[in-house]
Amino acid sequence: MTAASSGDTSARATRPPLTLGTAGHIDHGKTALVTRLTGRNTDRLREERERGISIELGYAELALPSGARLSVVDVPGHERFVRTMVAGATGVDLFLLVVAADDGVMPQTVEHLAILELLGVRDGVVALTKADAVDEELLELAEGDVREFLDGTPYGGCDVVVVSARDGRGLDELLAALDRAAGRAEAGRHSGPVRLPVDRVFPLKGIGTVVTGTLWAGEIRAGDGLVVEPGGARAVVRSVQVHDHEAESVHAGSRTGVNLRGLGRGDIRRGDWLAAPQLAGRSARRFDAWVSVLPGGRPLRSGDQVRLHHGTAHYLARVAPLEGREIAPGDAASAVVRLESPALVLPHDRFILRTLSPVATVAGGEVLVTGAQRWHARERHAVFLQALRSGDMPTALQALADDRGAAGMTRDDLTAAGFDSAAADRALAVAVREGRLDELPASAGSRDTRWFRAGVVAALRATLLTGAAERAAARPERPFSSVAELAALVPAVPAGDAAQLLRTMAEDGELVADEGGYAPAGAGVLGQDQSALAEEALRRLAAEPVAPPTLAVLSDGLGRPARELAQILEVLARRGDVVRVDKDLWFARTAVDDARAVLLAQLDQAGEVALAGFRDAVGCGRRNAQALLEYFDREGLTLRRGDVRVARRRRS
Repeated sequence: MTAASSGDTSARATRPPLTLGTAGHIDHGKTALVTRLTGRNTDRLREERERGISIELGYAELALPSGARLSVVDVPGHERFVRTMVAGATGVDLFLLVVAADDGVMPQTVEHLAILELLGVRDGVVALTKADAVDEELLELAEGDVREFLDGTPYGGCDVVVVSARDGRGLDELLAALDRAAGRAEAGRHSGPVRLPVDRVFPLKGIGTVVTGTLWAGEIRAGDGLVVEPGGARAVVRSVQVHDHEAESVHAGSRTGVNLRGLGRGDIRRGDWLAAPQLAGRSARRFDAWVSVLPGGRPLRSGDQVRLHHGTAHYLARVAPLEGREIAPGDAASAVVRLESPALVLPHDRFILRTLSPVATVAGGEVLVTGAQRWHARERHAVFLQALRSGDMPTALQALADDRGAAGMTRDDLTAAGFDSAAADRALAVAVREGRLDELPASAGSRDTRWFRAGVVAALRATLLTGAAERAAARPERPFSSVAELAALVPAVPAGDAAQLLRTMAEDGELVADEGGYAPAGAGVLGQDQSALAEEALRRLAAEPVAPPTLAVLSDGLGRPARELAQILEVLARRGDVVRVDKDLWFARTAVDDARAVLLAQLDQAGEVALAGFRDAVGCGRRNAQALLEYFDREGLTLRRGDVRVARRRRS
């Protein structure tokens, strides 16, 4: 062992336990090999020992040279027991594929490895067993046959080790290969709340109900409260065992027995889940998935009834592809899966699909979203699932918002679609920043922020503004429209969100607000709040008639946006209360009238007016005097000639 590998030994010895699943054709020596490696015969039933075949799942613990320990699931190889094999394989992290040297690759070899691939098991070791039963030439041919078979699968790089359970040949090499594979393997189901797929249930007199299984996720300790799904029955953990040994706790990846109190007869059975309380009621009859159909078989058509294998249970199910009417052999696509009975499926869970007659493995898949999320368009649903699977969260959000249209989407929609809060926040920020989504923030009248596809909010604002203008024009004596009247123009938008949108439009100066509702800013009306603001602005302009504050100064002084103030001043101008003399300079009407009188008097007296003389007569600064003279030029009162102004036309 190298220094580097020695450094990895302690780390691997303390990492979470991994589960090793056997696979292979009947009578290829799986159980004999496991017995030789672990010292435990996993055939516990008398019928199994009498017939020499595995019928039920068997379990053992395997210690590796590095100090790491594997929970071994020994599965039956007979084609009649493939469903039992699947029950064992759905929880494994790596595989031990067993191929007999005197038989080679057989139908169940192929099917078992296909099942492992569909379940997402990424690594393992191949044991070429019964090396003692053939000569060296046949052994070489068998090894070549196995390697050729593996080259056509994702497992072409796996170790192939020649072994004999009878004479011990190659066992050390096999253990070393398993150690290397375990070092590479990732425990896929070890995070998240407690989930234990139950494979056995039995009562023990004076002790209570005992269930066994391989813990998929979480940690179980004595005293923990757990639930049974489906069904929701509650139980308390009395004690736990790991491979028949009492333990303080059991971690994900371990083979465990759990002693429970609080369960009645029939509350739990094989195929159920022992789960954390937060998963109570999470069992569902439908979910969205990514489905892969095996090559060389039959297509999976919409509406086909199949048997779905998940955990230690199987369910009758129908699969509806979202991109066409079928998924062809060798292809993969998004689909909706509907079950005849509820199952505790969570995102990223793997499952297997088998036909009913003739019985054969046809496909497998990965759960993407659970629950009954409603979609208006199959195409957008498919885009959403494709993006979700690839990790393109902004595109997934865009597809969801696009499907929701004018109603928008809330955090409840995101939760139902399978987003966790942190992932949703990151994706939303990106989508809004890139202009893919519009955001309508939460307010007192809206319980949640709402997001829309890009352009929807602008279209909604245009609809509301047009509606407000039409109503103001139709009834000038009552220009304000109520919130309810305007919200009716956008019926797809919840009332609270419509009200928030109207408030935002008023803040931006598109609408004016009053107790009676809203009116367009250009309608020449002011709301109650704006009327008070207008009075204060007029007071400040009148207080300094020839040196009024600019729009920017007025905005700072009143603490209101310049855009809003400009629209209010425009209304006051149409009323005749103020005059816009320059781009950002407004005078009270009386001040402009006084300045005009001064100008006319100077023209009558001298026939012309110079800037300096006008400035001194009015009593203002040079900038404001210049602005007033240019205003009178535009008004048609005066005409500039060089440095002076003269009357443009004879006055009557």
